[in-house]
Amino acid sequence: MNIKVKPIPVSEEVLEKLESYGVIRRIRPGKDILETEKGQSKHASVYECDDKFGPHKLICVTINSSEPSNFLYHNDHEDFMLIDLPNKTDLIITMSIHHHTVLEEKIENKTLSPDDFMSVIFKPNDPYLSFFTMKAGYPHVETCSSVSDTPPSFYVGECRDLDENHIDFKTYKLEIEV
Repeated sequence: MNIKVKPIPVSEEVLEKLESYGVIRRIRPGKDILETEKGQSKHASVYECDDKFGPHKLICVTINSSEPSNFLYHNDHEDFMLIDLPNKTDLIITMSIHHHTVLEEKIENKTLSPDDFMSVIFKPNDPYLSFFTMKAGYPHVETCSSVSDTPPSFYVGECRDLDENHIDFKTYKLEIEV
């Protein structure tokens, strides 16, 4: 059984919706301003990773596949920084709008539908649309609109020993209709 998901362009509304579902936490100008007295400075953790996954690392990622073959989740957060050169092939990130436990239950009960996913065509280098934290436990996969000589690249900040937990779709096949 094929689950066909149609990617939509990124927008403030799309990211707000993903944030309201608990899938992401946006990183954007003005989101985390701390009230600070004159002559003082202040800092606060936005989130902190679990020590069991090791220290922090920054990785670069280049995607040159249009097939969603690595649909997975992590048990800690990861930060996406969609910084790239202009004129690259479109980056698409497809996410479950449900925590992996709910998604796996829907697969088991054969109640999975395209409405259980959001597939977003991202725009790099936009301070309001290109930076976010993927929340722990939310399955996702990165693809591009087509295999090309100019595949999209971006950065991810994550724990050094972050786990990868692949989703077994069983009788389903996820397809991204570009």
